[in-house]
Amino acid sequence: MRRGQHRTLKWIITLGMIAVLIVSGNTMGKETVLASDHTKVLSSAFLKENITASEKPQLTHEDITLLTNKFMDILVQDIDSNYKVNNFDTKEELLNEFSTVTTKEIAQEFVDFFYMEEADGLYILPTETPPWFLETNDYDMIKVNDSTVKVVQDNYTDLDGNYTVEFEFTYDTEWKITNIAYK
Repeated sequence: MRRGQHRTLKWIITLGMIAVLIVSGNTMGKETVLASDHTKVLSSAFLKENITASEKPQLTHEDITLLTNKFMDILVQDIDSNYKVNNFDTKEELLNEFSTVTTKEIAQEFVDFFYMEEADGLYILPTETPPWFLETNDYDMIKVNDSTVKVVQDNYTDLDGNYTVEFEFTYDTEWKITNIAYK
């Protein structure tokens, strides 16, 4: 058999297999999708299962440090000499800023503790920041389910002494902090 005939036969067999799979897939009530190389046919159920898994990226150290640092950057606002916040006038505005890194419920706890809203604006209460994630220290990552990971870190600082902080990160369309607990 010549090289050109072999290639033609290979394409005929491949196309025949694709046609059989398409017909059998449609008769089984499953939508079929032709892969980009036109040699693989996958059922939509198979695609959904694999796409769902691939759309939920693994939580990385970079994700953890980015979210915990951004959370703290939002919590600690620029203020004037009277502790009045420069960039936000209300707690609600500040809570909206937190929406990129955490849930409103988690942010509410921190905003209510650290801020006071007056008629003329928002004020931070002069106090220390909470014990927090230290990106250079070790921590444990515990998978709660396919979209939730708990990060547990034991720390020591001169100010706070020994403490354990637990962050729960949940992935919906992006990773967010969904719980913070101290022990």
